[in-house]
Amino acid sequence: MEIKEIQYDGFGKCVSISNGVIQAIITIDFGPRIISFSRCDVEDQSNVFFEDRERKYSSKGKEFEQLYGEGTCYYAYGGHRIWLSPEDYSRTFYPDNQPVVYSISEEGLTFTFPQKFRAVQASITITMGDDACDMMVIHSGKNISKDMQTASLWPITMVRPGGVALVPQNSRRDGNLLLPNRTISLWAYTDLQDPRIRIGNRYLRLYQNPEISSRLKVGTDCHAGWCLYQSGNLIFTKRFIHNVNAVYPDGGVSFEGFVTGDYMELETLSPLYRIAPGDTVRHVENLSLLYEPHLPSCAEISEDDLDEWLGRLSF
Repeated sequence: MEIKEIQYDGFGKCVSISNGVIQAIITIDFGPRIISFSRCDVEDQSNVFFEDRERKYSSKGKEFEQLYGEGTCYYAYGGHRIWLSPEDYSRTFYPDNQPVVYSISEEGLTFTFPQKFRAVQASITITMGDDACDMMVIHSGKNISKDMQTASLWPITMVRPGGVALVPQNSRRDGNLLLPNRTISLWAYTDLQDPRIRIGNRYLRLYQNPEISSRLKVGTDCHAGWCLYQSGNLIFTKRFIHNVNAVYPDGGVSFEGFVTGDYMELETLSPLYRIAPGDTVRHVENLSLLYEPHLPSCAEISEDDLDEWLGRLSF
């Protein structure tokens, strides 16, 4: 793994991690964010993540300043981040605008979020294997307060516009047919007639359309533990573990997709943990980036063809 500090246009000092196949760029002047994820061994070396270079997506105001001080502001920045769920201003929209501490160990590179107000200290650890097109991202939350904390670790990846996400539905063959086997959570601003949602019997598809500016969000209990996003010749995949015996936030979902006119977010959630003072919990994702120049779009094909399409991936 090659590790070096670089200047990344629009985001200041960053750390570049590469194994010759993939490259991840992590901000350290603020964040951290995995602001870029790309292939470095193929023709298309573009960033599959969304970058908010204009700082368009932010949160501020009276309620925010009461928590974090006058003049404070949260910026999304883009890329991959970790939040804490359930969502509220005190645990999610944290103004992580200060320099980041990072360290190198046998486990990988660990980046620790700036900490001043929050009870749970978040960090991410990144490691890559030799000649692999995937990296492991370990998301950690440590209770640094004196009180018991309840939280779910919530990694969020902002991907660039124009693509389509694919999420597997739970199989009807799972469990007792007399009982429900799928959970879908919907947010108040989500229109079920929105053409950017397609709920099939085997797959959920979400479409990012730059011509539609409204927001939508949908969640599901993704037992299979994966989702992917096809954008041009690149296919970005997130893999995680869904624990069928655990309690999850937001109605019991482990995957959430959020769509705007500029980007899509692919979000996974850990179970809700009761974290004792001094204890740490983890949520692991495997992030991969495939280059498939001869594979058709998965946007409009049938579910039978989707099965064949997935079989043709190095998946």
